[in-house]
Amino acid sequence: MRNILVLTLIAVSFFKVELIYSGKPAWPIYGMPAAVHYDPVRHEFVDKTPSWDMINVLEDLREGRKKRSLPVRIPEKKEIRVKFNLFWRREEASEEKFLLITAVASKPYRQKVLLVNGPSQDPGDRFFGWPTPLLYAIAPTVEAIRGGLLNLSLADKIFDPWCYVEGVNSQEIKSSFRDKLEREGADIVCASATYDSLYPTLQLFAEAKKLNPRIVTILGGPHFDEVHNISALSDIFRHPELIDYAIAGDGEIALRELLKELSIKETANLQTVAENSTGRVWVYNNRGQSVSINKPLVLDELPFIPIELASDSHRLDFDVFTDEQGTILPTIQMIAARGCPYSCSFCSERKELAYPNVRSIGNIIQEIELRKQQGFRVVFFDDSTFGAYPKLLDLLHELKNTGMKFGSLNRFNHLTNPKLVEEFREAGFVYFYCAIELYDDEALRRMMKFQTTSHIIRGMRNLADFGFTLGVSLLYGLPYETEESIQATLDFTKEWVERGVIKLVSESVLSFHPGTPEGRDKNYSFDRTPPNLGYPWNRFEEGQWYHPAHVTPQYLEKILIASQERFSYALVRNRHSWVKKSSGVNG
Repeated sequence: MRNILVLTLIAVSFFKVELIYSGKPAWPIYGMPAAVHYDPVRHEFVDKTPSWDMINVLEDLREGRKKRSLPVRIPEKKEIRVKFNLFWRREEASEEKFLLITAVASKPYRQKVLLVNGPSQDPGDRFFGWPTPLLYAIAPTVEAIRGGLLNLSLADKIFDPWCYVEGVNSQEIKSSFRDKLEREGADIVCASATYDSLYPTLQLFAEAKKLNPRIVTILGGPHFDEVHNISALSDIFRHPELIDYAIAGDGEIALRELLKELSIKETANLQTVAENSTGRVWVYNNRGQSVSINKPLVLDELPFIPIELASDSHRLDFDVFTDEQGTILPTIQMIAARGCPYSCSFCSERKELAYPNVRSIGNIIQEIELRKQQGFRVVFFDDSTFGAYPKLLDLLHELKNTGMKFGSLNRFNHLTNPKLVEEFREAGFVYFYCAIELYDDEALRRMMKFQTTSHIIRGMRNLADFGFTLGVSLLYGLPYETEESIQATLDFTKEWVERGVIKLVSESVLSFHPGTPEGRDKNYSFDRTPPNLGYPWNRFEEGQWYHPAHVTPQYLEKILIASQERFSYALVRNRHSWVKKSSGVNG
């Protein structure tokens, strides 16, 4: 396939296509606007885009639709001319000639990509699942490679260790990573990182650079989405020696175009990446250059995530879904919509960070049917708030026809209508994960939750009436919490655990994130090991990181003792069935 592609490129490169138009042109006409010239004698516009770019133009013409380079409006076409275009006579930049020589040599600049899901630094974490941010990001690239449109290959599996603890298993993880790099022969490393997995990801990038200084590293993921426009915290500005390129926002198409550039050039032209990308996305390199794109991204046009690149063990990560015998059911994660319509003061997944973008019902059902064929029995919707889907009732009616079970993230204020909760149940939903945070109206108001204790109790009663099970999150460490609000939260949670409605309780501590109102002025960096290690920090989600001054070990231990007394068996971090091997490196 590679040889055929190279021979095709060589043959095409000896010809030049000129598109001759009459009338006033739409800017840009095909290809690059700089290549469009006006002929004052013939009163015509001529597009002399270099032949490398014209390959995309011809593909667009063949398919008859805008996909790669077609303009918004096409002027009346007069004729198409095909001329010889011998490379030693070309007027293009020297880089174009160099690219042709490289193609003739039959060897791309780079050939193989290793994907990395940044490992958490929290060994107490029990929320496992598919590496969905990375799988979504890489899906169009996988499609292009398999379709012969991108001259790269992928390592067989994502490098996905379950945790990385400096001085405990860090050397083992690094050694496994080096072995995989050498075994695969990868020359591009592409990683997705959260705030907690940033430091381990940078350590792996450092190992890659030690092994081969020419390896190109690309960073993306939820953490960089949050900090990319904060110059003091942007990871590519802080670590240009480790990160070559970084992508924030809707990175799916931009990543594919960046990899396309890196497969044929020593360094990627960010402007070319931008011209061929869609979505709201920012792309950076370590030389201080950046581009931003703001074009509509249609989620239905993205391929489904390539789950075969991840470990098959993720099928059994959700032990809240079982059959009558208690056997864990194979579960896949999906999204129906991207973005969150809310802006809670403490949350980094905020309305202004990810604008809402919705998949069609037909596209969602199409993926569910595929997952059924692959042996999955349950779909867990990872949307920030599944209940905010615009055509929710229509979607629920279609989900019912699939015969699958479902769970999702949701909010109590979307579950106060008993008829709607009944619709959820009839559609196949059996489990929700919702946030109580603090069972106190003043605290909920100040955190801008747009949820009240009335919403919580009404939603809880509806869920109990229709036989749902529930996971909840509790949040401590807020500057305005009181002993009374904490006690009310613990007592309310205990009541519904004892009733059998709440099956899982996740306790979190307010952690300052730079993209939130609570953490915006703190400028805390995450390219380090956690500042708070060991007990009792490790008994809370985000407990290891940055908190208000009143959050001390003694403060948290008091809360922990109270929650252990009330609902110990429901605490997520006591659920030993989810514990994985400490050396569990996939691939």
